[in-house]
Amino acid sequence: MSQTRLRGHRRWWILAAILIVGVIAAVPVASVIHHMFDNAVGRTTVVKNADGTERTVYWREYPGVAGIDPQQVLDGPTPQQGYDAGQTMITEIKAALSEELRLQWAPVADKGGSPFHRPIENHYGGESLLINVNGPESQSITVPQTWEEKQRAISIIEEVARRYGFDALAIDGLESWSAEDRIRDLGGLTPDQQVIVSGVALGRAGQWLAFRFQDLSKDAKGTFTERLRPPEGAQWQMNTMALSYGANGLLAAEDRNEFESRMESFHGLIPPAPLES
Repeated sequence: MSQTRLRGHRRWWILAAILIVGVIAAVPVASVIHHMFDNAVGRTTVVKNADGTERTVYWREYPGVAGIDPQQVLDGPTPQQGYDAGQTMITEIKAALSEELRLQWAPVADKGGSPFHRPIENHYGGESLLINVNGPESQSITVPQTWEEKQRAISIIEEVARRYGFDALAIDGLESWSAEDRIRDLGGLTPDQQVIVSGVALGRAGQWLAFRFQDLSKDAKGTFTERLRPPEGAQWQMNTMALSYGANGLLAAEDRNEFESRMESFHGLIPPAPLES
């Protein structure tokens, strides 16, 4: 969603390749085989039946997605319903931002294709029955420049999003980043100094509403201006507030019976940790 990870210098790719080869050479063969086996089999749970026998439950057959409550999936919208409500929510947010902060909006770029994507991983070594949703990004043609204005914009987004059942907005937590990384990739050490500030509000059943400020008035050295310059003909905005809706897994009506049937094997079990990607 964000354009913060643009890289330019070929020598870094060469150095990275050398380091990766060195790391791979240092990994014991047994560890590699163990990792490959784990990912092939997926997570398992041994269940004791009422008659004392045992059975193995293979989580690679789990119809949902790790980390998403299956009851919320069943109670939640279909992919089309979620998408439609998400676009209505963003339309309301844009209108409120325009009224209070005088933001104007660029036409939404038509990238073609569907916002619905399947198959998706269940993160236990198999495929989920659920469908990913990735809506288009709306971009303003100007951006609130003071931190107070940005905070007010965040409050407006949150006020509307809560009416649609979303939690409070949270600015992306990057506490683990070094000061050097934050300055290089975001343009500052704190949100009020950063060129790029992003965050998300979470909804039920894996839905999300993402926002991003891209404010080149904070780009004192001009590095972001050059890095974020769009290709000729692209409709990206340089100074912008961006909004987008998506979901990490919603259930289509035609898949509901199969989802419920396959979930029976996992009823009452504690989900294991997802596999490492």
